[in-house]
Amino acid sequence: MSQQLIKGISICHPVKATKEYMIQAIKYATQNGIDHIQYGGPMHDHARGNIDGMTMYRKYNLFNSFKDEAYIKESIEILNEACRVAKESNIKFFAWHHELFLPTDFKDAYPEILNENGDIEVSHPIVQDFIENKVADFFHSYPLMDGIVLTLHETQVPLLKLKNQKLGKIERVKHVTKILFDSCRALGKELIVRPFASTDEDYEMMTKAYEEISPELVVMDKWTQFDWSLTMPSNPFFNKIKNNPLFVEADIFGEYFGKGRLPIMLRDHLAKKFEYSEKFSPLGYAARIDRANQIPFGDVNEVNLHIYSAHLNGKNPEDAINTFFESKYPGCGAEVRDLMEKTENVLIKSIYIKGYLFSELSIFPRLNHCINHYYFEMMKEGCNIQSNEWYIPKGWKRSSTDEMIKEKADGVEAANAAYEELLTLKDKIEASEYEKLLLKFTNLKYVAKMWQLLLFVHMSYARYFETNDEKYETELMDNIQKMLDLSKEATTALGDKFYCNNMSNGKYYDLVGLFTSDVIKGFNLEKIGCKNLASKHDTLDYVLCGGACEGHVLQKEVNFSDTIIKDDSLCRIPGNRNGMKWSAINAHGWFSFEMKVKPNCANKIEIVADNDDGQIEFMLTINGETHKVSKESRNKETIMVDFAENHGYDTVRVRIDKVSGYTPCVYSIRTIK
Repeated sequence: MSQQLIKGISICHPVKATKEYMIQAIKYATQNGIDHIQYGGPMHDHARGNIDGMTMYRKYNLFNSFKDEAYIKESIEILNEACRVAKESNIKFFAWHHELFLPTDFKDAYPEILNENGDIEVSHPIVQDFIENKVADFFHSYPLMDGIVLTLHETQVPLLKLKNQKLGKIERVKHVTKILFDSCRALGKELIVRPFASTDEDYEMMTKAYEEISPELVVMDKWTQFDWSLTMPSNPFFNKIKNNPLFVEADIFGEYFGKGRLPIMLRDHLAKKFEYSEKFSPLGYAARIDRANQIPFGDVNEVNLHIYSAHLNGKNPEDAINTFFESKYPGCGAEVRDLMEKTENVLIKSIYIKGYLFSELSIFPRLNHCINHYYFEMMKEGCNIQSNEWYIPKGWKRSSTDEMIKEKADGVEAANAAYEELLTLKDKIEASEYEKLLLKFTNLKYVAKMWQLLLFVHMSYARYFETNDEKYETELMDNIQKMLDLSKEATTALGDKFYCNNMSNGKYYDLVGLFTSDVIKGFNLEKIGCKNLASKHDTLDYVLCGGACEGHVLQKEVNFSDTIIKDDSLCRIPGNRNGMKWSAINAHGWFSFEMKVKPNCANKIEIVADNDDGQIEFMLTINGETHKVSKESRNKETIMVDFAENHGYDTVRVRIDKVSGYTPCVYSIRTIK
């Protein structure tokens, strides 16, 4: 590796800074030749996230009422001190930022920024002025900060998912990115951009936009394609970044494989990713080292930082690993290393299905998240997944039922064996260090078993609606009870430290209890909904949106087609739940199904939908034929549409697009005999 290589770490994902941890991270950086630190912060917190949440506006001070002033004061104190200490060791310091962000009431104060469809017009001069001023405000408050790391996704106003814009996608990316690039340069600061795309099309579009802005614009991209799954291939889009410096983003903590609460050693994974990335002569690396208040220092997973440091500094990773274990666990370093060697494989077998991310970012999932991500379809004998979702590996084919069951059983067996092996080391390891290991490996044992039961729950749920055989309902309830019993056992043993008791906003949540409650509710609602739709004498085919029997070769907008339970009914929205909460201006998603029709004749389709804002609006497309639906309503509405003769085909693809600030909730779609 080049001696000029930037050696970076990325911290506080996605939580606020504390002075103790900041100084600890800077100390680690100084000792390991790290010369670049990125601060993530609570980027998904509406009030505290991004540079907006860290700064009081000056020109646009009328929008400061939504801010957390105490948090901003604390951030200014901690981060400016961190920047000062970092500068003493020649370490650069950057802050993460997501755009496009506008205060919720911005559109009310400046209605002229809305276009005729009720969307933010991205190219409006007021939007540009607001961004320019927030950048100036940020560096006024944090003068020692070296720059900003920009992401154009996961925002209140989703730049790429808006329609009805004067600028196309690539021009939008260029417009907003250039505002930040020019604003930073004018202040002597740097901008690093993250494509963070979830489709091939978006990747190519964004990298082209960055290239056209400036050859000096640094592009930081993940070394796994799309996101952090262990099973994702190395990022092929490094090939697309030809005329801009490449900065490689890494995860050495375990964002999608335990989030630091489960034991994981990534020796082989890191070796493969460094070997791949070096082919592209990157400017440098920045690795995430923490997640959700779980930090690596003083923990067995700290071994990954030593492996990372060895790769960056041209040292032998094997020597670094042995030194770490011998120092931390004197007298039995080799035995603990042997335990950790097995962890990556145990987690892949437990929380994945043949490489498919069978969880919610490795946290125990919510039911609607599962429905939204094809989990029920995967369990059907007639599984038919046609998706462009990033987390389904390209060319992925489901295992057989027996293979899925065996994979989970193997994970349980391996986790139990590791746990039992650890118990034999109790008297060889210092007591406090042993207790930390015991917590991690006990959690691993329970996680492997819980994900095995998760498989059985989804399988019996899906098979019921596939076969209408009541034995699967009995199996479902039995597996739910086993899941609850296991959660009770694990909570008795581990309390709030049980992996499936997840902390959010300072409070622990029983995710297994929430999940099973939603499963029972969703199952009962789906039974009622399916019975009602199937019983209508003129039904040819139907989709109960958001359910296990939804199927019908579902396709949808990546990350922007959520399912919810609303008014005691399952439904799907062509957008996202957070967008519905924050603002009428949210992602313009879409979804579609393949449905039966009568060939060689005209057909009718029935859609049941509503919208809380009193207006139902969406675009209905049937085999390329479009129908604009727009009507006032505050209740569920039944919408009937006639569509053209379908020559010789007995199926059509029915697609629903969000086209305005009104997000439709779609409950069912039915074709009529």
